[in-house]
Amino acid sequence: MSSRPLVRSLVGTVVTAAVLAAPSLAPVASADATDAPVWGPTRTLAANPRGESVAAGADGAVTVVWATSDTPGRVLALRRPAGAGWTRPMLIGRGSDPVAAVDDRGRVTVVWATGSGRDVVAARRSVQGVWSAPVRLAARAYVVADPVLAVDGRGDVVVAWSSRDRANERWRVRAAYRPAGGRWGAAAAVSAADGTRQPQVGIAGDGTAVVLVSRQRFGHPQVLRSVEWAPDGTWSEPSLVTREGYQPTLAVDAAGNAVVTFSPDFERLVAVERPAGGDWQAPQALSPPGVDLSDHALAMSTAGEVVVALGRVNGRVDVVRRPAGGTWSAPERVVARGTTVYDVVVAVDAAGDTFLGWGGYALLGAYRSAGGAWSAPVTLSPDAGADVLERTHAVLGPGGDVTVLWKQEALPLKVRVGSP
Repeated sequence: MSSRPLVRSLVGTVVTAAVLAAPSLAPVASADATDAPVWGPTRTLAANPRGESVAAGADGAVTVVWATSDTPGRVLALRRPAGAGWTRPMLIGRGSDPVAAVDDRGRVTVVWATGSGRDVVAARRSVQGVWSAPVRLAARAYVVADPVLAVDGRGDVVVAWSSRDRANERWRVRAAYRPAGGRWGAAAAVSAADGTRQPQVGIAGDGTAVVLVSRQRFGHPQVLRSVEWAPDGTWSEPSLVTREGYQPTLAVDAAGNAVVTFSPDFERLVAVERPAGGDWQAPQALSPPGVDLSDHALAMSTAGEVVVALGRVNGRVDVVRRPAGGTWSAPERVVARGTTVYDVVVAVDAAGDTFLGWGGYALLGAYRSAGGAWSAPVTLSPDAGADVLERTHAVLGPGGDVTVLWKQEALPLKVRVGSP
């Protein structure tokens, strides 16, 4: 990867416990030192993973999952209980592209594609710490891809994936639902076999789920639509989100309000919102005109606060915020010019604590406690030469603990934790 115009990551390195300041990247504002996280050592996980994910629970425990590069890949889960160190990885299945999510009781659900590439399966870790055997979510397809999932606080789960059911069939999106305390329902086709794929999912506190899908016909703009699962057990008809949108990202809060960010032209970033039970609203511009964006990231807290990070080609990083029920702010410059930015990531918790990560050949981060100012940037992974950031993920746990998971081209998958 050498250049990525507005590519979203969903979403590497000297091992040291010290926080390395980046003096050429002075932030606009600096919080008191007590507000900045103290970063632990970098932990190396795997070379050439075939997908990875990280999730933080309400109890403070963190789960990291990834698939190894052998065939079929081993799907491994690594745990870090609150206030403790990392456990040893545990084998939970075989395949690729695992994604993890956790409910308020600490039950972890992981979904992935099997090694054959024809099945989507899910496994669950109970409160007692026991992993279930993988459960197949649909009849075997010709090929599956892009598995995603979302879990609400009480344990309702929605999973979606792209599927070609037969060799001569085009892509479609399927989804499956598991109510809290129940069993997986039958997988449903939430789009026609018309080239629709790359789903994203979100779920409200009452179990209402939203699936965002993309379809682009040759020579036509990419169209975004959404489909909703209602607690009465039915899927809605597709709703139009936009007739032209690229690199979309979906977020849903506990009340069921939804936000989608996307670029209509690979140069601007806009947001569309849908209040719970309502319709998609008119797009609102988030980036100034004439700005070349390299990447963007969206995060939404369960309380409804939205944070969007904007990475610019010139190395500047801005943040746009929208309080729950409020209006969008103007872009706030967090990082001035000074580094290559291909990748940005952002996370926000219910209290409003925010982590922002960015980089190209190095990974840097800044932290903002609720109501505070941004901390000075820290280098989480120094420049390793020609190794460019490929994928970056970040989650915030209770109390503002930050877990960052990242992969750089030729370097192994790595994780690091910071505690305020």
